[in-house]
Amino acid sequence: QRMNLEFLNTATAKELEQFKAVCNQLLSRTYVVRTLYRPGRGRVSNPDYTFLSIHYESVREYLSLLDWDLRRDDINGYFYVLNTDEANRCILSKRETAILLALRMLYDESQERLGLEQDALCTVREVLEKVVTDYAILPAKPNMDEFRRAMLVFENHSVIQRIEGRYNQADCRFAILPTILTAVSAERLHEAAAVLRKEENADEEAEENTAD
Repeated sequence: QRMNLEFLNTATAKELEQFKAVCNQLLSRTYVVRTLYRPGRGRVSNPDYTFLSIHYESVREYLSLLDWDLRRDDINGYFYVLNTDEANRCILSKRETAILLALRMLYDESQERLGLEQDALCTVREVLEKVVTDYAILPAKPNMDEFRRAMLVFENHSVIQRIEGRYNQADCRFAILPTILTAVSAERLHEAAAVLRKEENADEEAEENTAD
């Protein structure tokens, strides 16, 4: 079937620039969200989201040539891409997975309070409490440099956005974006949390045996 890439022939130079920028952002960061945080201005509309809303079909056709499937979640306000041949997945370490699960749990908890505001605001301290104290997914307090690196992976994929401070500081404030709902499905959340807990118990038993 012939691709209808008419838009590319009729677009202005400025529209083509934005088309390129939006495609690159989707391929490198997976998501484009409706609102962004700007220091001193709070939440602002994302012009890339607006562009995608208008030119959804054209961008979708173009990306499908590259084996990427563009999808939209209008209710939660984001666009995202899936690779149709699974080759370009972001592979997470066990620690990163644990932190991502904690972010999804915090997002779910704040959803009840949020109403229509789709982003959950929280601090690094709250994430650490989840991962270490509440769920014991990570045994001791994690290395803060590793923690910061994990958080930057999630920020680069538009799952979180920093508001103030740095990710290796307990009082750093950031937003968990609704894109977390695609990054971690509800079933995946329950399965992974159970597996991680089992592994921690097995590690503890192994340590007790070696201590005898």
